[in-house]
Amino acid sequence: MSELEKAKQEVEQVCFAYDKAGDTGDIKDWKDFYDLENKLIEKVKIANQPQLTIPKSIAEMIDKEIMADAVTKFAMFHEGFERFWLSYELQMYCAKKKDYALVSAYLAGKALGVDLVKVVEG
Repeated sequence: MSELEKAKQEVEQVCFAYDKAGDTGDIKDWKDFYDLENKLIEKVKIANQPQLTIPKSIAEMIDKEIMADAVTKFAMFHEGFERFWLSYELQMYCAKKKDYALVSAYLAGKALGVDLVKVVEG
């Protein structure tokens, strides 16, 4: 089941709980509504958080230039940037502090086994 389908189901649950609570007027039924509503609000907050992205070409360049395990790759990237042994294109991309930080976050996520930065076309 996709995330969109899950979200639709949760919205339907909230609407059902609201209808049920309104029909009975029983305070215990309103608790179910508020619990579901709060869960839905939290999901919306998470979904609306900005997503960090890095171009696929840069991610491929990093993987091609730095042959190492994820943890070592993180350290080697920083050393390569400091000592200018990364490719010119990668050096120029990382010249901006924001992009350097994005690549660092991308590699840190790989080292930790989580997706901190999403790889996108472009």
